[in-house]
Amino acid sequence: MLAYFFHCYQEKMPVIAPVPPCHAESTLIASTLHTNTWIYPEPMVNLKFVKNDSYEKGTDLMVVNVYMKELCRQTSRVLFREQDFTLIFQTSDPNFLRLHPDCGPNTVFKWQVKLRNLIQPDQSSYAFTPSRIDISLKKRHSQRWGGLEAPATQGAVGGAKVAVSSSPSTLEKSQPGSSQHALPVKEEPRVGEEKAKPPRAPEDLGLDAVAPRSVSEHMSLKQETTVATPKPTCMVQPMTHTPPAGSERAEEVEEKKVCLPGFTGLVNLGNTCFMNSVIQSLSNTRELRDYFHDRGFESEINCNNPLGTGGRLAISFAVLLRALWKGTHHAFQPSKLKAIVASKASQFTGYAQHDAQEFMAFLLDGLHEDLNRIQNKPYTETVDSDGRQDEFVAEEAWQRHKMRNDSFIVDLFQGQYKSKLVCPVCSKVSITFDPFLYLPVPLPQKQKVLTVFYFAKDPHKKPVKFLVSVSKVNSSTTEVLESISRSVRNKPENLRLAEVVKNRFHRIFSPSQSLDMVTSSELLFCFEVLSKDLAKERVVLLKVQQRPQVPSIPITKCAGCMKPPASDDEKLKRCTRCYRVGYCNQACQKNHWPNHKTMCRPSVENIGLPFLISVPESRLTYTRLTQLLEAYSRYSVNVFQPPFQSGRMSPEASLSRVDLSVSECQEQEEEPSSAGEVESQAEQGDCGTTPQKETVSLATSSQDSLVEKETSCEKAIKPEAVVTGYQQPSESATGSTSQFYITLLDSSQKEDRKLEDKGDAVLELPDDCTLELVWKNNEKQKEYVLVRSKELEFDEDPGSATETSRAGHFTLEQCLNLFTKPEVLAPEEAWYCPKCQQHREASKQLLLWRLPNVLIIQLKRFSFRSFIWRDKINDMVDFPVRNLDLSKFCIGHKGDIQQPPIYDLYAVINHYGGMIGGHYTAYARLPSDKNSQRSDVGWRLFDDSTVTTVEESQVVTRYAYVLFYRRRNSPVERPSHFLGPLGAESSAATGSAASQVSSAPSHVTTAVSS
Repeated sequence: MLAYFFHCYQEKMPVIAPVPPCHAESTLIASTLHTNTWIYPEPMVNLKFVKNDSYEKGTDLMVVNVYMKELCRQTSRVLFREQDFTLIFQTSDPNFLRLHPDCGPNTVFKWQVKLRNLIQPDQSSYAFTPSRIDISLKKRHSQRWGGLEAPATQGAVGGAKVAVSSSPSTLEKSQPGSSQHALPVKEEPRVGEEKAKPPRAPEDLGLDAVAPRSVSEHMSLKQETTVATPKPTCMVQPMTHTPPAGSERAEEVEEKKVCLPGFTGLVNLGNTCFMNSVIQSLSNTRELRDYFHDRGFESEINCNNPLGTGGRLAISFAVLLRALWKGTHHAFQPSKLKAIVASKASQFTGYAQHDAQEFMAFLLDGLHEDLNRIQNKPYTETVDSDGRQDEFVAEEAWQRHKMRNDSFIVDLFQGQYKSKLVCPVCSKVSITFDPFLYLPVPLPQKQKVLTVFYFAKDPHKKPVKFLVSVSKVNSSTTEVLESISRSVRNKPENLRLAEVVKNRFHRIFSPSQSLDMVTSSELLFCFEVLSKDLAKERVVLLKVQQRPQVPSIPITKCAGCMKPPASDDEKLKRCTRCYRVGYCNQACQKNHWPNHKTMCRPSVENIGLPFLISVPESRLTYTRLTQLLEAYSRYSVNVFQPPFQSGRMSPEASLSRVDLSVSECQEQEEEPSSAGEVESQAEQGDCGTTPQKETVSLATSSQDSLVEKETSCEKAIKPEAVVTGYQQPSESATGSTSQFYITLLDSSQKEDRKLEDKGDAVLELPDDCTLELVWKNNEKQKEYVLVRSKELEFDEDPGSATETSRAGHFTLEQCLNLFTKPEVLAPEEAWYCPKCQQHREASKQLLLWRLPNVLIIQLKRFSFRSFIWRDKINDMVDFPVRNLDLSKFCIGHKGDIQQPPIYDLYAVINHYGGMIGGHYTAYARLPSDKNSQRSDVGWRLFDDSTVTTVEESQVVTRYAYVLFYRRRNSPVERPSHFLGPLGAESSAATGSAASQVSSAPSHVTTAVSS
């Protein structure tokens, strides 16, 4: 129908009736279209913009994809001329018509584009698909255009435009689009005449500064004399969507800004938070943003690269960046970018969860291939050092890399590291230099905090409590010993680590022994031992544990008659062999003996804590042992000697003389006597009370005079010997009044023999044997003590005060140290040694040689345990927001010697959750073009479609996964056709945004599972 009207127009015929046109008429119209009086049944609407993509397919074709749904194919046409083409169409798409009020399915729309160069109209074509029109423009000359429209036209990025709301309602009142009267036609300039143009917009406008264009700006039309006729016909003036008088930007009127630039979120299409966080971080990469906005990428699109997408990915990314910084959307749908990525990488098809780092690597690599300046990649080989200097080898390797990979992405993001391999058999060294897009730095292994009590070899120094962080996996004793040795300034070989269980040594660790099975709740002791080199003789190492002579096992009833004592004054008599049962009298013991004799054995009840001592062989005397054992034991036991005269009977024994007669009678019985004596002892009341406390209570409350004597005795003690709950008799060293004796245990921890007190005579003891300090707490003896365990006395190590918080708390510097640390290759990654001509598990080390301008660091939080199981490390990594100095890590090319490689953070990708389900968010700021320390737009939290302002202090969290750093004072060399940084309008917009951001309330949106 539309072709018929064109035919009437060409033949100067009035429209009589709609007759279906033939196919040949469209070609005729395409070649003979002139600007004259147009005749249509409905007003024609001239569109400024239509959503489209354009790219060059080789050097002969320019392809334009116009995105339009529900087209009327019978009436839609594309008319080609040498310098332009015109799309005329009708559509019933409600979304499109909603943007154009007063337009309907019968409205004819026209979109005309003035081309950058000439085409061959007869060889150009177009085709319809359900969602777009594919227009193929045959170039007259085989050359790259670098863009679709003529250079004089200020268009959108990459020729990609967003449909702008334009409707008859925006026309002046003198141009009623629905009028059926003949109106005078507005004159247009002839060919060769220069039309007065509106003021040209600055070249360095912001991303949202897109100047609208009228039809006259796209092409110059021939002006013929028109004669007005009074006949009421369908001739009406073509409806042009020019902005109101005095306005230069229709877009400002038609697309209202709804948010500040940089505050547009991205819609979660379904588990696409990984993609949204990457896009938002890259959109705040200043150089990348300016490069795509200022159309610097258009002339570098490589359509012939089979590894790329023919420029579609680059164009789609540019359109997306423009939408994010335009401020006309609260949230934008990145569905087209996702579809393009999925067409090249099938793993991103659908809506499953993915790794943000993997998507970022593919996106940057895809942009690089689309923008690769190398049309035909030459064959290159890996450059090996072969003994040459690193500087020459590194430069040669970099130039060979640039022979195949040369793009703005390489200039901005890629660096170079040195890889060193050493064969463990022949010591062959292979050095190569390889490029990197990002640094995957490992995290230290998961940590656990072990509590270790350190005992110096000087017994008068209090034990010190250390908190030591070690790896949960593959940890060893050496880690603990080295950590403590740094604090106490002693050599690790002079320290011994032991584990204590139930008041005795469970095991003593060798330096290489694993600590993987040791938990944070276990009790560990570290002892300083005397160095053999320092003593210049043999040093005897002795393990010491403590026990009472009489165990404090509560007895509530007679083992024979099963009756409790009749009154509190009556006492049960213990078996003096095992001390675990008591009897009312000798008869009960005699009756119970057949049942008890199988279980009657010495009972071992350790009290206090064990310790380790080292003594030179020449000083191993009983006197020295007594001094050392007495000094070490005071930190874990309370010892009290009842104040009565030497030789006087025990007060407990004097209160129960009747018990002695029982014992005397017992001696007459042969069988019980062989089994053991029955000793009188005060019963300790209820089973739930502490036996030692009740014994002390009995000893101090029996006679009032005892309290006075105890007080006077305490005053007589020397000040340096006073320890809480401990009395040291002045004659303790003589042995006659010692509060304990020492026994030697055999290999099965049974008492072997009692050490004889030989004074200062040297004892002969085997090395690494176990001694037992036996406290004399038998109340039947003339000299006895009251002893009980107590909490270990110790001092806190000041350096370990924050060790608990440091466990699972690392720094970025530690991660970089691990990255540059040599490691041995796994068998499946064995290196082929050219000298051995075999695969070897070589030692590999990576060192940074050339650092990029934008450094991306991935924290390797995800580790593989098996083919189907991965684990996530949630430990805190403290990374600097400012002043990341990599001088000590970069061993090679550092650029300007005067400018060290110092970086500032501008974006962070966070991951919440675990392996089964999680959520990605991003923190980002837009750094200033000249100074990366300053921000044009401050820190924001991007949580899919939600964007909120945050403080800089909130950026460093334990959920950080990918870090983006920008190098100071190192601008990227931009292409020669690069139009420059953002101009006044964009700067004003971002400046306004920054000011509003600074005044906005700080708020962080809680991340939810995507």
